[in-house]
Amino acid sequence: MKGNEYYKKYIEKLINANPTDITIKRQVKTDDGYGGETVTTTSHSIKGHLYSKKTVRELLDISGQRTAFAAVAAEKLLCLPTEDIEEGDTFTVENRKYKVSLVKNYLDICQQIELTVIKT
Repeated sequence: MKGNEYYKKYIEKLINANPTDITIKRQVKTDDGYGGETVTTTSHSIKGHLYSKKTVRELLDISGQRTAFAAVAAEKLLCLPTEDIEEGDTFTVENRKYKVSLVKNYLDICQQIELTVIKT
């Protein structure tokens, strides 16, 4: 879509303003020919923007009354749609190990990746 070029350039500018160079590690399963499989680890580099998304949710009881608030901090990665990243990939940035939980492609403008912190 031609109208998305503006947004794609904006995302590219945002990533380049504060880039994070990441080495992705991916486990690839291949058939061993005997009914089993072998697992090998491959690695490749991508560039993205790592950020924290903080949200507060209201917790309601069955009658609709507010009972509490729950604060959630999620770490996410923003990258261009050309970057090769899949669910289950892992990487380390500043001694924190992450696992990719969800990859969401937005109209071929960008990919928003939800992460799980495995090790701090």
